[in-house]
Amino acid sequence: MKKTFLAGALSIACFTGGFGLQANAQENVDVASFIHPKQAVAATKQAQSMTYQDLYKTLVISKLAYEDKDMTLVTTKNNITLKISLQALLKVTEMSAQEQKEFKELFGDSIQMKFTPSGNAFKAEVYAQGKWQALDNADLNAFVGAIQEDNIDLKSGGYFTDTIGHWAEGYIQLLFQLDIINGTSATTFNPNGQVTRGQLVSMIFRGTGLDVNKDYEGPATYKDLANFPGAKEVAILEEYGLIEIFDGVNFEPYKPATREEMAFVTARYLESKDFDVSKVSKNNPFTDKNQMRQETVESIGLLKQLGVIDGANGQFNPKGNLTRAQFSKILTLTLMLVGADE
Repeated sequence: MKKTFLAGALSIACFTGGFGLQANAQENVDVASFIHPKQAVAATKQAQSMTYQDLYKTLVISKLAYEDKDMTLVTTKNNITLKISLQALLKVTEMSAQEQKEFKELFGDSIQMKFTPSGNAFKAEVYAQGKWQALDNADLNAFVGAIQEDNIDLKSGGYFTDTIGHWAEGYIQLLFQLDIINGTSATTFNPNGQVTRGQLVSMIFRGTGLDVNKDYEGPATYKDLANFPGAKEVAILEEYGLIEIFDGVNFEPYKPATREEMAFVTARYLESKDFDVSKVSKNNPFTDKNQMRQETVESIGLLKQLGVIDGANGQFNPKGNLTRAQFSKILTLTLMLVGADE
């Protein structure tokens, strides 16, 4: 069910622990009784102080750890609806046949929750016994405790109105929380905007864990970086051999990066993190392979075999550009690979 996540940093474990399932006929279902009590206690302060925006961030990041068939999340500007299947829960906890029967009597084949903003806070509801019912504090604490990632202190900001409901919102939010990407403003991200060469380098640089002040040893060989804010990042990655694909006299930081340039830099990043690429096939299956720069063919093949990139109709479109949303997914999947390998 769960995909490999960032080891040591983001091992999100939703609904782990035992479920003390207690079906009852009370008017409001006691959701807390279905969730491990230790999680409920741990989350008490978090749930009471969590804003709607922080709840949104928590949910979209948590969703990345689950397959679509196990968890669905629908976000709009008006509410958030979450559905977790019984089959998903059975993969992380033990339920007797009787407990499963009682669960189905209350929730059906999945547990559904809805969150609606109310000022800076929110109203939480669960769909049980055929109707939407309010979640009290104990229920909410139990739920938040089950999904909250202890290793992440959510940053302020990052509630991008133009990524709500976007297919890449989880990837974008995760990278924002890790200080790898920024918005185009306090409330927008421009997910469909093109990634420039400068942005590509900046995001890869932040993913490496390198430090501009400690790792900078001198300017890059490119002649057009005097007024570029990320000049030191470019210089450091050039020193490490990650951006050899940009082999001109000028770097052209504001020029949109191509898909093959992105693949080359991303593959070099994997190698720089001591990811063992020798065990992975570099077979490039794309039918437009003859349109790729020769030095990018294996990089694109490697990332394809690792499931980091894909194409359309058998083609990769190497000379095309990529969007900020697309690269957010690619970089997130790459970081997951590095975390799992470490």
